[in-house]
Amino acid sequence: MVDLGATRTITGVDLYWDAGAKVYSIQTSNDGVSWTNIYSTSSGASWGHTSLTNLKGSGRYVRMYGTQRATQWGYSLDEMQVLGTARHDGVSAPRQRMTMPSRTPPNSTPHGMSRRDFLTLGTAAASLGALGLSLPEGAHAATHANDASWHAGQLAHLIPAASHDRFLIKASFQAPLARAPWLMVNGRRVAGEQTDAAGRFWRFDVRGLQPATQYTLRIVDATGKPLADAWPLRTFPSPDATPARLRILAYTCAGGYDGPPLAGKTAWLDMNARRRLLARGMSFAPDTVIANGDHIYWDLQTSQNKPFARQVRELMWAKFGGAIDTSVPMSHPKNEAIFTRVCDYQISGLYGTTLRSTPAYFLTDDHDTFENDEFDDKVATLPPEPYGLVGAELTQRRYYPEFLPDANRPVWLPGGDKAGMPTDTNSAFGTLRYGALLEAVLYDCRRFLDNKGIHARVVPQWVEDWLVARTRAEDTAHFFHVPSLPFAYSSGKLGDWYPDLLDRKTGRLVANEPKAGWQSGWHAQHQRLVAALAQQKQRAAVIVQGDFHASAAGSMSRSGDLALAQPVHTVMTGTLGTGDLAFPSAFRSIETTPALSVAMQEALRPTEKNGFTIIDVTPEKMTFSLFMWRPPEPVEAIDTLQPALVYEVPRLA
Repeated sequence: MVDLGATRTITGVDLYWDAGAKVYSIQTSNDGVSWTNIYSTSSGASWGHTSLTNLKGSGRYVRMYGTQRATQWGYSLDEMQVLGTARHDGVSAPRQRMTMPSRTPPNSTPHGMSRRDFLTLGTAAASLGALGLSLPEGAHAATHANDASWHAGQLAHLIPAASHDRFLIKASFQAPLARAPWLMVNGRRVAGEQTDAAGRFWRFDVRGLQPATQYTLRIVDATGKPLADAWPLRTFPSPDATPARLRILAYTCAGGYDGPPLAGKTAWLDMNARRRLLARGMSFAPDTVIANGDHIYWDLQTSQNKPFARQVRELMWAKFGGAIDTSVPMSHPKNEAIFTRVCDYQISGLYGTTLRSTPAYFLTDDHDTFENDEFDDKVATLPPEPYGLVGAELTQRRYYPEFLPDANRPVWLPGGDKAGMPTDTNSAFGTLRYGALLEAVLYDCRRFLDNKGIHARVVPQWVEDWLVARTRAEDTAHFFHVPSLPFAYSSGKLGDWYPDLLDRKTGRLVANEPKAGWQSGWHAQHQRLVAALAQQKQRAAVIVQGDFHASAAGSMSRSGDLALAQPVHTVMTGTLGTGDLAFPSAFRSIETTPALSVAMQEALRPTEKNGFTIIDVTPEKMTFSLFMWRPPEPVEAIDTLQPALVYEVPRLA
């Protein structure tokens, strides 16, 4: 039964069946006691989408009343949408669609609540109020009930991506499937595509969707038996639409194994606390998630050139079956079990099905290629070795979606030319386009980096051309870059845009000594990108970045000899995974600071805590709310975290 909150004229009903009724009626009531039929049938569908139009009736309550099953499982409605008009003083308001999950108890939520409102957790109320956002009445109980009643069934994990007309979903199951599953999308069947040899991992590529439309999804096996409960997923607005707002959850470095401490210290945060941080971020009901790099920490060479190499082998690697055998491919049967256990733990173990209704952008960085960025007399890991690149490709193929195509991103960019990838997607360079409100460009800064001295580039020239062209276009209200390699800051390591080097004697950054392996062309490309950002006339220059295990916000007014036309705002989003040993201080005896060649106005200095950033975008401004937490603070404090800093960036014109 759906409670519309007031008496309304009913003109149509959409039913999304999990298990249908052969004989049923649609009934309305003003008091929930006396019911009137407005539609009846004796040939109902067994499953899928049923659209009933041209209905005539009114009432506060609407229900489906079944009298004969169409399947062996009884009646099960995943969602019921009521189309009609509200009445005010005897005058009909415009037609509108009123959506309710069919399993929601009557009176649990007000009519017309959006997916975003419906998912908002009660613990977010205080923070939403502090940020000037309202929390709908009744959202508290409804959300907890909804989350508790959803069953993942055989799913081990599920992560979706979305654009205005397409979904791309990566999923794994507790056990292999002998035959391909189907994804039901409002009753339409989309075949699963197997992405591993055993049949545990599958992807679903759904095209031809309508913009700004919520779909009901369900995965069924080859016989039609449901493998998990249904769930909603919404497409983004069309590129020329003008949405009023957008909310993004952003963070970095969520990977890592939280096993036994190394020398009494944990390298990564306990997984339960990590899940709690993710849950707190998700409690603000983001429309999308940006997970910026280092989803996997399992360095092959660069974990074995450290004082704790033996502990890594004995306390970490042994738990997952030992070392990966680099004499054979990563996907070789000798390595398959270890590789899968590692990725299952760090990705499926963190996310599960948490993101099922929230499209996600997973950008890769150095650790995703199974190494840290280093250069010395024994090892050089930039550019990444082909062995590690295959590892990154295998991980993405199975666990998280590639970037969906965008009309303004050339399909021929590197990262989009691998056999077996979904059509026109890209593994390294992506676009978040949310109507005409926001465009964000995401770019992996490790995978295609080269060592050509003064001619070197962190991203290929084609990619730089695309980034600059989109920066100059100014065809959305707001815009920002999302690089995996941070701008403005340095800790003196190899994989920086800057020549800054850590002087081990003084513990300070210096700029007058050569940095082994570093290429001056990298900084030259940095200057071109920063200049393009600062030359925007109507939009603020903004970079939202990952990699560093810290939270920070501020603005650059100068970079080297480049006087910027406007400040370039930089935000470090925070990490989900830092344990006792913070980076870089615990490993390099220095904290991240502004690069020596940068003039920086710091609103929040880099702070080595776990956390995340909520980005609220409206036509007038972008608001960055930075949340931070780290042991020994009580883990219970995560549930009520408040922003440590709210950093606002208004549109220029």
